Amino acid sequence: MTGKHHNWHRAWSRITPGRLRHESGAEFIIAQGDGYTDAQVSAETLSVLQAAEIARGVPLHDLKSRLTRLCREAIKWHQKNP
Repeated sequence: MTGKHHNWHRAWSRITPGRLRHESGAEFIIAQGDGYTDAQVSAETLSVLQAAEIARGVPLHDLKSRLTRLCREAIKWHQKNP
């Protein structure tokens, strides 16, 4: 049985090494640290993400948790697709 986030990985693509794009239009910058990986949304695409999520019907109060989940997904996708 598939869950709510089945095929989540299809929404991601690599633009350049260290930069990923989600199907919403948001771009994430991946930074490798000493023993950790960090993801940060690109400031110039934050408004694109917000507009796409609001168009999908995501309430404003849920945007922060959605952004946090997308950052975790970006890291997971980056680690599985080096």
